[in-house]
Amino acid sequence: MGLLKDAYTLYIRDMLIFKKNWKTSIARSLIFPLTLILLLGNLGTSASHIPIAVVNYASSPSAMAFISQLNSLNTLTVTAITTQQNAMQLLSNGDVSSVVVVPSTFGKPGSSIVLYTDYSSPITSQEADAAIDQVAEQFGAMTNIHSTGVGVSVSTNYVYGAASNYKTFLVAGIVIMVAAFGSMWSGGFTLITDRQLGNLKAFMATPIHRLSILLGKMAYGISQSMINGLLALAIGLLYGCSIAAGPIGIIPIIWFAFLSALGFSGVATALGTRINKIEVYSLIGMAITMPLWILSGAFLPTSTLPKFMQPFSIYNPMTYAVNAVRDVMLKGVLPMATLVYYSILLIGFALATIALSLVLFKNVSPV
Repeated sequence: MGLLKDAYTLYIRDMLIFKKNWKTSIARSLIFPLTLILLLGNLGTSASHIPIAVVNYASSPSAMAFISQLNSLNTLTVTAITTQQNAMQLLSNGDVSSVVVVPSTFGKPGSSIVLYTDYSSPITSQEADAAIDQVAEQFGAMTNIHSTGVGVSVSTNYVYGAASNYKTFLVAGIVIMVAAFGSMWSGGFTLITDRQLGNLKAFMATPIHRLSILLGKMAYGISQSMINGLLALAIGLLYGCSIAAGPIGIIPIIWFAFLSALGFSGVATALGTRINKIEVYSLIGMAITMPLWILSGAFLPTSTLPKFMQPFSIYNPMTYAVNAVRDVMLKGVLPMATLVYYSILLIGFALATIALSLVLFKNVSPV
């Protein structure tokens, strides 16, 4: 039998085992993404206790009543600042989302307030602007809105990414995460299980090439990963996320999920060649995948990571897969140059891990 034919035969054998317990396997695949989306998916749908700074240059009762009204709102947390310069520094540092300047003419006909807002977080800025403008209207004042202010550089510290739909932001990261995790918990697990049951020893006693065994395990892990990734995407779409690129955007999503699964299938089989106990494999696999998932920006943007951790995300292959899927789902555009660049990086990662697993599997012990 040929190398690929043997690998295909072993792959079908593992898939038949999966088919026998498909209900349990599918349920297990659904639990993790469903739990994350249900628990975290609504984090970005509203904002409350948004920190703002108020500079009051008016001593009139109406100005004090205006500030009191702002402070009474659950949406805002008001901090009184004596000078506009200090307030703008807080805005520049990201300590407050908006600065409200109440001029000395406040309360007179035609008076207005000046509002400086950091728009790097759409949900927060929209909620703050709406609340402040509504209170200003009650006092007959106009609101002059400035995006950053004169001579002020506002840090663009995205809390929920480039769009206000955090569900979409989160699901884009979860799709890649479950694709990577699927490879880790499928191909590697079956390799260890076959060793424990004696099946691996039986395979090696036949004329089957060792490479066929490895390729069959990797193909099975990738299949599981793609099933998990598509289920996670379907759950996200049903729960309210969207694909800005439209139905055609599913193609690059599947492509980058596949590349992630391919790369981590190499990691899984490499670990499976050197670990004999599933418990140990689970601990090491989790220790590898969870930090990579966090550093990829799947849960929150990499800009929110501590500064000493941010460089690690550059060398994290999951970062590029997550960014690619997120661009498709949030922006609707993934430039061809970016697609090619990210693909080359992920293919390089996959080739490296597969080569490592091949080297380790040559001397693998069947018992």
